[in-house]
Amino acid sequence: MTQSTLLDRLETDLRQSLDIVRTQIAQLDEAALQYRSAPERWNALECFAHVNAYLERYIPRMELAVHKAKARQWKPVDEVKYTGAGKKFIRRANPNNNKAYKAAKYYNFAHRPMGKDIVKGFTINAERLLRVILAAKEVNLNKAKVGRGKSGFLTFNLGNTLEWLVLHTQRHLAQVQTQIEQMKARGVLTT
Repeated sequence: MTQSTLLDRLETDLRQSLDIVRTQIAQLDEAALQYRSAPERWNALECFAHVNAYLERYIPRMELAVHKAKARQWKPVDEVKYTGAGKKFIRRANPNNNKAYKAAKYYNFAHRPMGKDIVKGFTINAERLLRVILAAKEVNLNKAKVGRGKSGFLTFNLGNTLEWLVLHTQRHLAQVQTQIEQMKARGVLTT
């Protein structure tokens, strides 16, 4: 896949996700966002808190990677390269992958008290991610590296990281949309 094709797709997908959150989810009351379809399932606020934790960890690292790539004058390339680990994380994050994965403790917000401000935090983080995608159009996605883990020692290339984060966002947004549909079907939500 070409770099421009990937970044255009990610921009479009992220803008659509933001639109869904703003038009369908942000206006729901806190009780609806705390609705849990089953005891072991996350509610909407927990999904957004989970995504926010990833975005808040990786956006500064991606911003730094873009900054360094610009300073080093790493110009865009034609083809985006996928590492083995990058492919694995992208496959796991894909919204079409119905397999459930256990979240690491740091990213698991199940049954923690939280309010509607989590959704606003998500829109802010998603806008920041959108700015990173736009800035990434000027650099080589294969050479720019983003640190993984607490130390940041292990790295992914910027292209793999951006795709993974957008797909991960879409995956959990789809989870929230499914819960909203279940609430409507059960008569819990009448919108």
